[in-house]
Amino acid sequence: MVECWLPYGGTEVYVTVDMRDLLSIAEPVRQEPQLNAREVVSRALAEPRGSKKLEDMVGSDCTVSIALEGTTMPANAVAAIAPIVTQLVNLIIPRDKITIIVANGIRQNSARELLKALRVSDDLKGVNLIEHTSSTTSLANLGETKQRTPLTINKAYIEAKVKIAVGEVETDGYTGFTGAHTAILPGLASIETVEAHRRLVLKGDVKPGVVELNHLKEDALEAAKIAGCDLAIQLVTNSHGKLLSAFAGALEETWGQAIYSLGASYQINAEAGADIVVVSAGGAKHDYTLYSSSYALQWPTRLVKKGGAIILLAECPEGLGAETFTSLAQVEQQSELERRYALGAEALQLLKAATAKSEVFIVSSLPRYMIEPLGVTVARTGNDAYSKAVEGRRGRRTLVIPYGCSTVPVGTPATTQSPQ
Repeated sequence: MVECWLPYGGTEVYVTVDMRDLLSIAEPVRQEPQLNAREVVSRALAEPRGSKKLEDMVGSDCTVSIALEGTTMPANAVAAIAPIVTQLVNLIIPRDKITIIVANGIRQNSARELLKALRVSDDLKGVNLIEHTSSTTSLANLGETKQRTPLTINKAYIEAKVKIAVGEVETDGYTGFTGAHTAILPGLASIETVEAHRRLVLKGDVKPGVVELNHLKEDALEAAKIAGCDLAIQLVTNSHGKLLSAFAGALEETWGQAIYSLGASYQINAEAGADIVVVSAGGAKHDYTLYSSSYALQWPTRLVKKGGAIILLAECPEGLGAETFTSLAQVEQQSELERRYALGAEALQLLKAATAKSEVFIVSSLPRYMIEPLGVTVARTGNDAYSKAVEGRRGRRTLVIPYGCSTVPVGTPATTQSPQ
């Protein structure tokens, strides 16, 4: 027997699989950092790409806002922001003129560990720390993008004279890859803006790891340009969240370089035709709601046999994440989902595609009454789910995917190209 450990919230859980049935544990080769995380960021700041140095951006009576993508790993967040703040203070910018905005987009709350890390850091003492959440009302209306996305963005960010955005770069079901732009849209946007932006998913086949001909990417980059981003900090991490490299400078140029530096690190070898796929959303960075976790189902649905089983491990401590999972739960036709689109419908589509092809089990903290109307089976533990999945099943060939939201199986129709 093999104990397969997978991320779950801030911890790990295991599923025990007979060695004869285990196809593979499909996870990327883990790279290890060569330098201290803060040194990595400091070096990037010293040689910005496509933009001025920070010292040439600021002046007297200058205000600075730093948008930090709300799912950034706490250690990486401090490692990225501390050198920025230190440099600004050395340039005689008062600490009370510097504002860090934790950019949560549609989330109701910031991650507690992230807030704690920012608050206890000695380097960040005296700096303003605010949160942008789904209930934020202090917003600036910036018109709309070419694709008719109405832009309402956090006012504190818009009103700063120098604007900085920080984000981790990994595969994303919307813009191909996340990055500093994610800290602006969806990070600093109103729910109405995010809903209009994500509705663009319905216009084409958008895939994680693909940026060419991606209309959501174009929309997000245009939104960031309208909102303003004087300096982008792109953080490249391994699957365990350790910082490998960083790029500072112009938004699009640094994003392209960060994607290039990822290489094939997010790709996994995964054999199609499994009877059972056990997949984790990837831990707390991804499984805070069912909405955020649902993209972990995209590849298992393609890799599992028709009539097989998928087991999703996702803690979901913040609930469903979108009312769509309740209001449109009984809608079966994709055309009807598209007609009645509301925020989260694109994730509900992924879930319904999975349940249409296979039996879906979920291990989470969500109450049973929330989950069962979605056509999935609730289990208390990973092993409980696996026992139910194999019961009465002749074929038990099992594929295990520990990082479902941030990896792409090799051989699936997804390619990596730099942003255009």
